Amino acid sequence: MGYDDVTSPLGRRFAQAPHWLVTAAVSALVALLPCATVVAAVLVFRMSILGAGASALGVALAIWLSSLFSPSEVGHLGRAAQDALVLQLLVGVVIYSGLLFVEVSRRSGTLSAILEVIASTGLNTTRLVILIAVGIGVTVESLTGYGVSLLITVPLLLRVVSRTRAIVAALIGMSLMPWGALSVAALLGAELAGLTVPVLAQSYLTTSGPVAFLLPVLCAVVTGGNRAADWMFALAAGAILVAGIGLTSSFIGVEVAGVVGGAVVILLCFCSTSWTPALRKALRARALWPYPILLGVIVAQKLGLHTLPFPGGPITIATARVSFDVLASPALALIGASLLSIKLIPPEAGGYTERLLGNVSSRSWRALVSVLLFLLTARLLVESGAVAALAGLLSQLGPSLAGATVAVLGGVGAYVTGSGVTSNALFMPSAAETGASLGLAPLFAALQQSGGGHAAMASLPVIALLIAALPSREDSDEPLAVKVGLGLAILWIILVIASGQLQIAMASSAPG
Repeated sequence: MGYDDVTSPLGRRFAQAPHWLVTAAVSALVALLPCATVVAAVLVFRMSILGAGASALGVALAIWLSSLFSPSEVGHLGRAAQDALVLQLLVGVVIYSGLLFVEVSRRSGTLSAILEVIASTGLNTTRLVILIAVGIGVTVESLTGYGVSLLITVPLLLRVVSRTRAIVAALIGMSLMPWGALSVAALLGAELAGLTVPVLAQSYLTTSGPVAFLLPVLCAVVTGGNRAADWMFALAAGAILVAGIGLTSSFIGVEVAGVVGGAVVILLCFCSTSWTPALRKALRARALWPYPILLGVIVAQKLGLHTLPFPGGPITIATARVSFDVLASPALALIGASLLSIKLIPPEAGGYTERLLGNVSSRSWRALVSVLLFLLTARLLVESGAVAALAGLLSQLGPSLAGATVAVLGGVGAYVTGSGVTSNALFMPSAAETGASLGLAPLFAALQQSGGGHAAMASLPVIALLIAALPSREDSDEPLAVKVGLGLAILWIILVIASGQLQIAMASSAPG
């Protein structure tokens, strides 16, 4: 549905309006009311993400009832609920099983084992910070998501640099959230955009790649690196991080791209140090096994999907609009790796079974419910015609301004909700529809994916988790973390927009 659909109330208004831009702007503001509600709920009224999600859903229902964009029909509610439940399965099983894996690895003593490895490397400060923030941080966040890596990187960084520098470096390590949690945001984003996962993965590599390249360089800035060798090492680490992500996305799958990217940075750091007996012993600790086990299970799952015959084809849960391929879900690998880790690795005190599922459920239910609320909001906006109206306005702005607006909206959605997943739920449909109207659907989907992923690291839930990971909280910690997080998020959004503008210019100048 667009502005030329004169059968809808909005279409009739556009047909009669002498100044379409004013009318379009008003209608777009109405379409953005759910997001504005979330911003006000979180930043002004200090409501929880759950409360903000419920408020956004209430506003979306009011927009649907108003019949502003299209006549309201009861069938809209049924279709929105069906789509949201399928998408919730796609996302929710990964969130729950990811937290299960985190809990299992914690009980196996992984953090203590990593501390032993760090202490045995003999690297200087700059290279240690790159190892922790960009190597370990990116790897763990790609496996777990939702800022869980901060619980590991912050204690490690505090052993290497000052408190202020540790906060800055930890947020730098969080900056690759577009590949976090086995790229679940990309899986959802591709489904909502009507693209294949490989197409979206390759497209947002171009919009987020520059951010990835700069992370080790910023670590060198934070540590005050004054040796040419350290700066060259930082540049090499940035290049190998981008190469690892890109090659893995192409040949294995985007789900493990961030994991491999962080792992090759770790390997580069180890190649620059002496392999002492202490380091060899630390690396042999069985408490480190959960991560390579998970990587191995994911690769086996990918190979199995391509080589093993499945009678009757893939197991798919679908509506007429969205689908969930059960056998391709990273949740299967997370569950399998958790079970193997329980079997192969002796637990620390307390064991694996003591309230394991109970702890995972208590940690995950708020995230699961909030994602469902935002998915219901987004699908209802699609059904009511609000998304089509917003996309119509954006497309009228022209490719350049529309692309920048999509990236900014993605960033706002992630900042207020704390997740690129929920940002995609809110804005990916309008981003993709805008791009499709301009012949640039993959690029606009990538701008949404990148804008949301990079801004999420500055969100209040992530900042709260960082503060919780700091020992003996100080009054200056939270203001510093908020300031640094917002500064980094703005820098990343500018880079994403610049990349998008370059690609739009190249597309417009291409022959044919």
